[in-house]
Amino acid sequence: MTILESLDARAAVAPDAPAIDDVSYASSQTASRRVAALLRERGVLPGDRVALYAENSLAYVYAYLGILRARSVAVPANVLYREADLARVVSDSGAKLIACSDAAAEHLGDTLRAARLRLTDVAVAADDARLDRDIATFPSPQPGDLALLVYTSGTTGRAKGAMLTHGNLAAIASQLNEAWRWTRDDALLLALPLFHVHGLCAGVNGTLAAGARILLRERFDADDVATTLQSGGATLFFGVPTMYVRLLERNEASDFSRVRLFVSGSAALPAAVHESFARRFGSSILERYGSTEFGFALTNRYDGPRYAGTVGFPFPGVAVRLGGKDDGEVAAGEIGEILVSGPNVCAGYWQDPDGTAAAFFTDAAGVRWYRSGDLATFDPERGYAIVGRTKELIITGGFNVYPREVEDELLRLPGIRASAVVGRPDPARGEVPVAFVECDDSFDAAAIEAALRTRLASFKVPKAVYRIDALPRNAMGKVDKPQLRAMLVRA
Repeated sequence: MTILESLDARAAVAPDAPAIDDVSYASSQTASRRVAALLRERGVLPGDRVALYAENSLAYVYAYLGILRARSVAVPANVLYREADLARVVSDSGAKLIACSDAAAEHLGDTLRAARLRLTDVAVAADDARLDRDIATFPSPQPGDLALLVYTSGTTGRAKGAMLTHGNLAAIASQLNEAWRWTRDDALLLALPLFHVHGLCAGVNGTLAAGARILLRERFDADDVATTLQSGGATLFFGVPTMYVRLLERNEASDFSRVRLFVSGSAALPAAVHESFARRFGSSILERYGSTEFGFALTNRYDGPRYAGTVGFPFPGVAVRLGGKDDGEVAAGEIGEILVSGPNVCAGYWQDPDGTAAAFFTDAAGVRWYRSGDLATFDPERGYAIVGRTKELIITGGFNVYPREVEDELLRLPGIRASAVVGRPDPARGEVPVAFVECDDSFDAAAIEAALRTRLASFKVPKAVYRIDALPRNAMGKVDKPQLRAMLVRA
């Protein structure tokens, strides 16, 4: 059942049930149809791409659903992009329109402004009964139709557009619903940006597929989130590690016992944060693993222990294995690249056959796999544990250093709030590990190195530790390591 079919089914049996804040399923269904009709009036045809460039809002969700209803393709763009970045996404995707807020429109530039569709017009269309006359002529999207074109962050090179079909979106939502016991009685507090698969595919699609309710926020605010979670209005909260850190930093006592599930993803959750949150609030955060190309692949158990530093086991319907040389399986306990297969895996990269050929392969049994670039180990009890990325692996004097291992040890030292380890070129060893840390005034590089020597092999200990006010991060809180490497070059 596609996301639109789930929305329509819920609207048919429970039209007054709240879907987004206090807006009902019936009203959300009508709004999506009217926005689809508006797009037709603006010349958007099935298969045309429409960029979404705005902050979280009800009109954003209406625009997204309307694009799907029109059998067009939604292209979410990071609202932090400015003219050059946005122009690359619009140009590569060939977007016919850019649905944007008034605030975001200030960054369009003259070239892109002509393609603007105001979200205020989308909001007006949602209430315009005049548009109802065209709805019956719209055929329903098919599972193989392209629905989303989501551009990768581009931190390791040129951003690529992952092609997610209606079938992909339905599979992702179904997997989440089953694994996390999502029901119609749930309410998700959603403060994640909707331009990312975490917010859009998990937050919006997952909730609508379950027939549940979204409590939408424009952005994350720790005080607002804590108040809402304590009030009992939300049963689910999905966040990135930085959000959980901010909740822990609040000095006010909070009771989150009415929230049945906290989920973290999009960046590695430090073990110290997992442990501190459990002690403070009595809830064990469920960490999961996902990617733009497949939505989500691994999750810690809903029932049973959730181990800090692990991302658990495959979602229902998803196959995962660790690949080594020539994509062959690695021996038990060894590190390998995560390979993912299933109905959630995207169709490939938009107009990029070389990129698609490099990232996807079909094995001898005819199974299609995606090479994630993420390195992990597997334990039958604890599940998968991410140790780094293939491009982040540091090879020093012939020894492998996985940055995640060193970063976790750094975070266990007093005064260190955040850490990132990268490789620095070295004439004798090829490269050596160095660390950047966010730290309080007790910072002492020599003391940090000495402490790590009692915990790690000597070749893993950073050869330099730099204090930094704030690690560079993308919109989802993931550290931008290429920017750190560039800082080393400039130094």
